[in-house]
This record gives sequence, C-alpha cells and structure tokens, in this order.
Amino acid sequence: MSSLPPAQGPDESPSDEQWEAFLRDAMEGGGAGAPKEASARDRLAAARVRRPRRPRLRRPRSGTARSATAWLAAAAPWTAVAAVVVFGAFQLGLIPVPRSSPPAPAAGPASGPAEAVSLPGGGTSDGDRCGTKGYHHFPLPAGATDVEPPAPASPASGPQLSLSHYGYAADPDGEGDIVIGLRFTTPGTKKPLRVSRALGGEGAAVEIEGPDGLVAGAHGLPVIWPSAARASASDAPAASGASVDVSDGGGGEIVVPAEALCPGHDGDSVARSLVPPADSTGAVTGPPPYRLVVSLRDPAVGTLRTALGLPAGDGLLSAVNLVPVARS
Repeated sequence: MSSLPPAQGPDESPSDEQWEAFLRDAMEGGGAGAPKEASARDRLAAARVRRPRRPRLRRPRSGTARSATAWLAAAAPWTAVAAVVVFGAFQLGLIPVPRSSPPAPAAGPASGPAEAVSLPGGGTSDGDRCGTKGYHHFPLPAGATDVEPPAPASPASGPQLSLSHYGYAADPDGEGDIVIGLRFTTPGTKKPLRVSRALGGEGAAVEIEGPDGLVAGAHGLPVIWPSAARASASDAPAASGASVDVSDGGGGEIVVPAEALCPGHDGDSVARSLVPPADSTGAVTGPPPYRLVVSLRDPAVGTLRTALGLPAGDGLLSAVNLVPVARS
C-alpha cells in the first residue's frame, strides 16, 4: 500500500512530499497512481463554504427606479413654478407674514413730578405742594377766592382782575397746555393802569385745587400781552417800554404747561373740571369741581388804588373761576 499522504482538500495541489513518495513508489513498481488534483468545480465549491456570503442587493423593478439626478431634473420645472406662485402671493399680501409690533411712540408727560421744577417758558411748578388744601403763592386776603365779583364792579372797588377764558389747548404732537385769559378793569376812574410786563418781576401765580387738595400750580409765570405785541408790530414807541397799558379791559394770557400738573392728572381733564355746571339756559347751577385762582402783584395796582383813596393792598390782584350761582 502506498504511503502517499492524502491531499488536504479538494482545492489543494499535491505537496512536494507527496510527489517524492509518488516517484519513489513508481520506481519500485506497483505504486499507486499519481495524486489526483481537485477539479475546478470542487475548488469553487470549497471556496464558497469558507468565504462569508455577501447580502444580495435588491435590484429595483424596471421602470420605477430613478437616480437622484434624474429626479431633480424632473422636479426642477415644477419647483420653479411653485417659487413664482409663492413670491406673487407674498407681493399681493395673500400670505400673512408675522411681524413684530413697532414700538409705540414715546408720549409726552401728562403731568409733572411731585416736586418744584423749572417750567418750559418760565416759572416754577408747585409740585411740592400737591394735595395741599388752601395753598396760594401770594397771601390772599380772606374771602378773595370765594366768588368772583359780579360785573360791573362798584366804582369804589378800584382795579379789578377777572378771567376772560380758560381751557385746554392741544398741539399737533398730542401734548397741550392750560391757557388762561386775564382781563383788567378800572371802574370809577379814567386814570390808566400800566403794569410792568414782568408784573413787578414776580410774574403770575396759578393754583388749581380739587376736593383732595392742589392738583396743579405754578408761580413766576410770564404773561403774554397782546397789546404789547400789537404795539411792537406797529413800531410804536411804547413797544420798547417795560410797562403795558391794561386800562379799559386790557389783558393777557397765561400758559400753564403739563409739567405744572400734579402726578396722576392731565390737562384736558383738569380744564374740564374748571367749568361750572349749567342748565339748558346756560345759567350756572353749582360750583365747578375744581377751583382756579390766578393772582399777581404789581406796584402800579397799589399806586392807582392810593390815587382813588383806597388801601394799596400791596398791589395784589386775584381772580377765581367761581361765579354767583343763579337763584330760582
């Protein structure tokens, strides 16, 4: 029997030792045949057993598979049409676009602080007196603010001050001021009354008081003199002087800015509360909710009073929005 070792596998060739054993047996005679080499089919079968099998990729069905490039090429025209439609809708406002609300414009102050501050145009507020009852910058005599004297005044009363008008005047910016008109009279005399434009350098004082005390107030307010403005426009010599003739119903205006109002009050509401209630005939039926007092002091007032044989009264004049109530 041959000692030829068998091949290790069907796909392996005989080794050198096997060939030497084969040749030796052949020379001695009667040896076994040459070692048989594995066929190609056997080697492929053995290789399949040893190698790991790869998963087969599933081929898409014919007619349904498209590459990414082909898909994009087919969708491009429709994408362009959709973009044009959306853009047109935005232009026409058919598609709402969320937008942040613009900040509200800053509003001007409806009132001033609860402290005395300088006012635009001149004067000082009485903010530190807010809520005070019976406060007046100029010390007024008793009864001076009870009721505005009826017109015409008696000849012995001397120079008088009254309120020709008062109300709220708004500007285009939404802010506004309280405007008060002054009217001077000199009953019982033809002597002129010429007050200084700055009212003795002290200006005018305004107090507005409600049920809970002062709601607006200021002192040192300048007076706008229409007569002086007319004289200046006509280049009259008196225009350059320091006095203004307020005889025979002359007067001026005072502007109370919003900064003179106490916190929590606005000019429009305060001005409305200065008007007394009235019936259908216009007759006053009661006092107004708020009391307005305007006072000023000028040496010319005391001089004229003295000339009329009256006490000088420190040259003080005052007016109030209280009027006699109609009696039934």
